[in-house]
Amino acid sequence: MRLAAVCAVLVALAFAAVAPAQAYDERPMRLPGAGPRAAGAPSQPAAWLVAAEPGGPHAAAIARRFGARRLRVGAVYRVATGRARAFAAALRGVRALRYAEPDVPLRRASAFDAQPSGYARGVIVDPGLLPPAPGAASVAVVDDRVDVTHPDLVASTRQLNPGPVLGDHGTAVASAAAGAFNGFGVVGIFPSAPVLSVGVSPELECAEASDGILAAADAGARVINLSFGTPEHCATLFAAVQIAYGRGSLVVASAGNEFAAGNPVIFPAAYPHVLSVAALDRSLKAADFSSENAAVDVAAPGVDVPVAIPVAFDTQDGRADAIATASGTSFSAPMVSGAAAWLATTRPGLSNGQLADVLRQSARDVGPPGYDASTGFGLIQMRAALASATPASDVFEPNDGISFVDGSVFAKPDPYVWRGGRRRTLRASADEVEDPIDVYRIRLRKRSRARIRLLPSFGNPDLYVFRSSARSIRDRSKIIARSKKRGTRRTDSVRITNAKRSARRLYVMIRLGRSSRLDVSYRLKLQRIKRR
Repeated sequence: MRLAAVCAVLVALAFAAVAPAQAYDERPMRLPGAGPRAAGAPSQPAAWLVAAEPGGPHAAAIARRFGARRLRVGAVYRVATGRARAFAAALRGVRALRYAEPDVPLRRASAFDAQPSGYARGVIVDPGLLPPAPGAASVAVVDDRVDVTHPDLVASTRQLNPGPVLGDHGTAVASAAAGAFNGFGVVGIFPSAPVLSVGVSPELECAEASDGILAAADAGARVINLSFGTPEHCATLFAAVQIAYGRGSLVVASAGNEFAAGNPVIFPAAYPHVLSVAALDRSLKAADFSSENAAVDVAAPGVDVPVAIPVAFDTQDGRADAIATASGTSFSAPMVSGAAAWLATTRPGLSNGQLADVLRQSARDVGPPGYDASTGFGLIQMRAALASATPASDVFEPNDGISFVDGSVFAKPDPYVWRGGRRRTLRASADEVEDPIDVYRIRLRKRSRARIRLLPSFGNPDLYVFRSSARSIRDRSKIIARSKKRGTRRTDSVRITNAKRSARRLYVMIRLGRSSRLDVSYRLKLQRIKRR
């Protein structure tokens, strides 16, 4: 089956290499069609997501007029499809429209299988390796509400939005991460780790998922598990993931089960700063269903995984014992989430980005030598992760586009990294898929000149400078300087001038060329120079 799909894989991989970068900032408008037939067209979603410019004085009043509900993600509103075009037009009329997109549906990434096995945890956690006592590092499960009465989860799980348990997926996901070691049922990677259940509806869509992610981040979740996905990019979901990352949460997501269905790139797993997890079978090879693309980071068992489920849903094997087995990247992802919570508990000084780097760097290679698109850097290994060296911290993230540093997505703009005075050197890192773009705000003093140099340790990043009116890195007409040297370890350099009588705000962008390395470190030097 995999050989028969080689051509599809190559096409998907070619797209995947650039898909995350295309997700930066806002995408072009795709407003619903007008006319009496448009609202009833089967291709139209039930609702649209319309984003207003931050701080606009009229957006809230206009939203009330059209019955639009504001989400947790900045000034983004959910509005019925029949009112979306008019709502967007009203915002555009007062110059307050940022973007509009359909509220796309998301799928749980699971497929149940009734062959019991207890192998899954053992290939990640060595026999005799004892977990620490659970602490503050919680795992949020944005999914069906977790059954807080289940013996494997009763002592460690809290529902953030209490209500009935409408499905078994959330409970199964939570148990793979944190099932208790209590002589009953299944044992998660980090037994009894604190679980925060963020319940979402069976008809999960982008708006609800985005709100759920930020509810988990607001509750202080150290790790947020997302065992769902869609091939449709949703700018609002992307923003929610980045905001959660900015608040200190590590987001872990299922890579998807779509290999045999054309192998599309699946979001949110393919977004930057998301740890994307593929599934392995019992021979530790890529599962036949597991999606392949350049965004895959690591792998974990995803076939015949023992899980806990609410007894009311236990109809698989004729025994109502609240235990089952399941297959899918839905259950690979929470194993990694459990490992991340264990690592964060033992090494609390690691940032969320460092947690992800440690899990990648310490993984056991199970595919072709080196990184590969089906298993990423390999099978996560708990003992190796605990002993792994601390990677460098990239303190300015997330700065993955102009809208992420100018106040459009976050509550306020990033501070200037340089104000035009004494020279400054920034040290940062980038990654081909996880972090291919860095944007910084700088301030150039009146009637002054500056030189900006980009010195990579390896790889071939490029340097751009945008004027202050740029709203997106896609505003190519707003580029005032650029340097794209060929070859690796080449220094890019530009000179910029402000002849005005007032200071000038600019955006400096580092864009990474193709690289096979995990982390590309660089130095960015900013220096004022004399005017001629």
